[in-house]
Amino acid sequence: MTKKKKIIISAVSVIWVIAIAVGVSLGMLQKEKKPDIQNSYDEIYTQENVSFDVSQDGEFSILKINDTHLINGTCKNDENTLSDLKSILDKTPCDLIIVNGDLVDGYNAKITYNKYKATAAFCELLESYDTPWTFAPGNNDGQQDGSNEDLIAYMMQYPNFICGNEEGIDGSMQFFIDLTQNGSTVHSIAVMDSLSLNNSGSYDYIKESQINWLLDEIDARKVKTSVFFHMPTPAFKTAYENGVPYENFPFSDEYAVDDIKENQLFDSMTQDNEYITLISTAHVHSDNIAYYYNNRYYQLSSLGGYNAAGSNNTKPSCTLTTINVNETDTQKMYTFEKISAE
Repeated sequence: MTKKKKIIISAVSVIWVIAIAVGVSLGMLQKEKKPDIQNSYDEIYTQENVSFDVSQDGEFSILKINDTHLINGTCKNDENTLSDLKSILDKTPCDLIIVNGDLVDGYNAKITYNKYKATAAFCELLESYDTPWTFAPGNNDGQQDGSNEDLIAYMMQYPNFICGNEEGIDGSMQFFIDLTQNGSTVHSIAVMDSLSLNNSGSYDYIKESQINWLLDEIDARKVKTSVFFHMPTPAFKTAYENGVPYENFPFSDEYAVDDIKENQLFDSMTQDNEYITLISTAHVHSDNIAYYYNNRYYQLSSLGGYNAAGSNNTKPSCTLTTINVNETDTQKMYTFEKISAE
């Protein structure tokens, strides 16, 4: 064997050793990404109805956190996001927290991406405030290393996490939170899954089974209802162009998204419902909007984390929505406030 051949063989051997080592490391990393989840997602179907008693002043406040796009909970951007959230939570007492989708940066291809470590860091922060919280899945949350159902099952280990779903309908999270006063339900909050991607890789849409469930539950209650899900519908653009803007709320200079056109189904099936008084979404990484149109508010919140596209132009923030259940005028029932860490 010539000296040249020996060098080539040695080089190939080194490459193979490196490749095996990298493969083992990646395998270990992959194994670390998805831990053993102690809760079964099927337990979601056994969750009891959730209700909160509202004080006589009628006010119930919801802090909405969305589009944080966490990677692993420890990278620089995640540290900044979690630090901002802590500052916001410290100064913003609320009755409920709704995590309105894209908690994690699901399409991220970085080797450092760790969905469950990121989720754990986020959940442990929320738990330290002992405030009830829930999760409406976004289009990114179930893209890698487990489905939305896996992520929800993981969240179910946390005592303050509330959730629910009904068997036989699309989506992984659908339930109502009833607000009561003097023993009667006076307002309801619906949390829904706006789904993720379809088989062709484009955005999916809210299905008829979900909408029928929503309308049936609203009809059973017959009280004004605030609906939360991640991806907006075409009616948001219509409201932006033709509605009445909420005063003293920072607005995007232009409507910066082509809505999921198939969500026209949601609009057409719900547009005449007299009880839906707020539809609150996320997904759009520009600034906030809140417009009163068709006897309801269409409110869309800005991005919430430093990994989200557009965070170089728009500072991450949260939205505080306060519902006054004593107010009979829908337009006066809600107050919206953009909350940033400053």
